[in-house]
Amino acid sequence: MAKALPKDLTSYDLLKALAVVLMIADHVGYFFFLDEIWWRVAGRLCVPIWFFLIGYAKSRDMGWKLWAGGVLLAVSDFMIGHYFIPLNILFSMLLIRMTIDPLMKAATRNFETLAFVCIVLAVFSMHSAVAFEYGFSGFILAMFGWLMRHRDEPDAMGTLPPSFPRYYMVYAFAAFVIVQSMSFGMTQIQTVALAVGTGAVLLALYEFRPATYPGLTRRLGAGAGVLRLLGRRTLEIYVGHLLLFKFLALLTQPDRFQFMHLKWVWEQG
Repeated sequence: MAKALPKDLTSYDLLKALAVVLMIADHVGYFFFLDEIWWRVAGRLCVPIWFFLIGYAKSRDMGWKLWAGGVLLAVSDFMIGHYFIPLNILFSMLLIRMTIDPLMKAATRNFETLAFVCIVLAVFSMHSAVAFEYGFSGFILAMFGWLMRHRDEPDAMGTLPPSFPRYYMVYAFAAFVIVQSMSFGMTQIQTVALAVGTGAVLLALYEFRPATYPGLTRRLGAGAGVLRLLGRRTLEIYVGHLLLFKFLALLTQPDRFQFMHLKWVWEQG
């Protein structure tokens, strides 16, 4: 049985609602304004939030909805002449949920092991993104969430001090900004904007704690319901808006999207 969620807004609701808004902006840019890279610069800021929450979560649930969403989006990609490989982000999340705990158990044995893992993930971030969306960048960000969840647990952190996540955050920041800037061919000003935004998001995630806000819920009135919807139906919103955007793009951009023009692998350019 699913755990009953509180009626009041939570810190998870606020964080996920922000991520949903940024995510939709990102996809508006991809499907309808591909040449206007600023949409993507803003949209990138949702990525650290999603993967952080995967690592931060206590649950490693891989229920049928996540699998179904991944399969449905993969089928829809085929139908609009998109690509099947790299696997979409829902499969990336499933992979992280399967492996994050054993990975961190091995990596936190000592600082040297963790440093080696971090170097490997950073070096192969762009290469791994050919197989599944965001590649090892997703692991880097999820590891930040895992460290924040367990930083006060000596048994989980091994020889790492409780302050270690602060320094790991700097590594995650640099790895994410560099990979995203290179992947999108951002200009200098766009890279600076991405860096500022990413820094702000990671600092907010560093301060993140589970909390409930009854006072804010009362003050927002109906607005609290909107935030709860955005924060608690993220998977449905993710899949639903992508299906809608793909349908609209298929109708309006026949040069980019073609019905049943199947592609197995992403083709650069």
